[in-house]
Amino acid sequence: MTKPVESQHPKLWNEFRMGSDAAFASLYSAYAGKLYDYGLHFTDDTEMVKDCVQDLFAKLYVGRKKLGEVENVKVYMLISMKNTLFNLFKKEMHHYNIDTIEPVFDTEFSAESKMIESEEILAGKKRIERMMEIITPRQREVLYYRFIEELSYEEICGMMQMNYQSVRNLLHRTIGKIRDAAANEK
Repeated sequence: MTKPVESQHPKLWNEFRMGSDAAFASLYSAYAGKLYDYGLHFTDDTEMVKDCVQDLFAKLYVGRKKLGEVENVKVYMLISMKNTLFNLFKKEMHHYNIDTIEPVFDTEFSAESKMIESEEILAGKKRIERMMEIITPRQREVLYYRFIEELSYEEICGMMQMNYQSVRNLLHRTIGKIRDAAANEK
């Protein structure tokens, strides 16, 4: 089965809400892996992340008749995954950043990227890791949403529960901080 393009997801969402198991399977196929990878940014407990993905899809399936229309399925799924994880994290304080009492967003890259062993790429990765160490988890999170997930500022506002100007300011300060650190490193 080929994965549907993202522009088809609202249509699939509505078909799923109306009882289509095929639409549910397509949504699962399109998002399960992405949600798993996203979950690993908050914890390295792979079993917990797998369970959260399964729980999320199970809850969606059981409650599909009560679900409303969704304009951006990707953002809805990411928010749902984040909420599912955070509900589990409330029981385990070691997942929290003590300063903000919220789960720490980590920028560890996927297993595929870990397999790359080129010295040039490894040096670049180490430089990026050094840059990521100087910014806060919240700053890492906004970078991830904007440049990895390619979300709009409005979508990031919903994900991070911040207003538009705060998101823009956070991203601007984060990029500035990274630029300054990179310039000082040379």
